[in-house]
Amino acid sequence: MALTNRLVDIGWDVTAVGRGRLDLTRPETWDWVPGKFDLLVFSAGELRPAPWTIKRLEELEASYRLHAAGPVAFLAKRGEAVLGWWSKIVFLSTVGAVNSGAVDVGYGMAKAALEKAVKALQEHSPWQICMVRFDLVDTDMIRLLPADTMHGRPILSCEEAAEEIVKAARLEE
Repeated sequence: MALTNRLVDIGWDVTAVGRGRLDLTRPETWDWVPGKFDLLVFSAGELRPAPWTIKRLEELEASYRLHAAGPVAFLAKRGEAVLGWWSKIVFLSTVGAVNSGAVDVGYGMAKAALEKAVKALQEHSPWQICMVRFDLVDTDMIRLLPADTMHGRPILSCEEAAEEIVKAARLEE
């Protein structure tokens, strides 16, 4: 909500949707997306903390599908229909993609795959693409983390994170 509010504050018309309307893991939900958007933000995030030794293959695949394969497949199928050559795309990632943390190895692996995809899309797509990698942001997801994994790490407010996204995507220019 903080990003939506920040975008409205700087003059953007915003259509915000959640998984109920646009589920990146279910292509049958993609066709309703209307018109051309100037900005698309992929902020999907689902953390399922559990020791990596008990994660089932299906759980790892579901994380990959939501965080990496889903956004790329959506752009492949619907990108030209919903984005113009001028459009900007922002992908949100996490330090969990590059650190040794094991709170949710599947989540970190999926975000690492997303970061690879972002690099490829930046070079091989018509859109202006950027990625913002966060550490800790004060969202509902942070409450799923074990307290001992957060010691000494700064926690951004949602408003601070929204400002980072606006700056990274150069949305005020």
